[in-house]
Amino acid sequence: MTRDEPGSVSGRVRLAYDRIAADYAVRNAAMPPALIELGGRLLERTGPGARVLDAGCGVGRDMAWLEAHGARVIGVDISAGMLAEARTRASGPLLRLDMRSLAFADDSFDGVWCVASLLHLPKSDVPPTLAEFHRVLVPGGTIVLSLQHGAGEEWERDPYGKGTRRFFARYSLGEATTLLTGAGFMVIERGSDVARARHWLSFLATA
Repeated sequence: MTRDEPGSVSGRVRLAYDRIAADYAVRNAAMPPALIELGGRLLERTGPGARVLDAGCGVGRDMAWLEAHGARVIGVDISAGMLAEARTRASGPLLRLDMRSLAFADDSFDGVWCVASLLHLPKSDVPPTLAEFHRVLVPGGTIVLSLQHGAGEEWERDPYGKGTRRFFARYSLGEATTLLTGAGFMVIERGSDVARARHWLSFLATA
């Protein structure tokens, strides 16, 4: 079984997001203040016209915000349904790609934006995925990573009434920090925030 077949974890997550994409776009239309602040810090570090990869771009909300603030963004997502929504919001290239195997050359981006997407991968897949992010970043490039705080992995029924389940892996602050440093990143900032009854961890790190 390949990692994206329907019965795999990522295949099941992909099918779930294909089904809920339109509802997800409506419920998550507004960019949270904490992400606006993180986006500003990313762009401060990468400079005008930065090449940014939005890894797990979803419905394109964050990608459109980054574009509106001068970044040149490529969005990738595993869900065709989410990409269809993103095409109504973002103007840059949108590709159906698995973030665990990025079809980009080394040193392709000044920044990586990975918000609320890495948490849908099994924990065993995270170290090589972070290594992929490091590979496609220029030396000294910046990553913004957002994860949910907690422990373990579980399937959670979605709140959109579609009868689907989504996979979540949750992390402690120290656990996520260790994963980033193990992939070669230097963690510059760490933070936490509560939004929609979820406890989020955020990281800004350099390659």
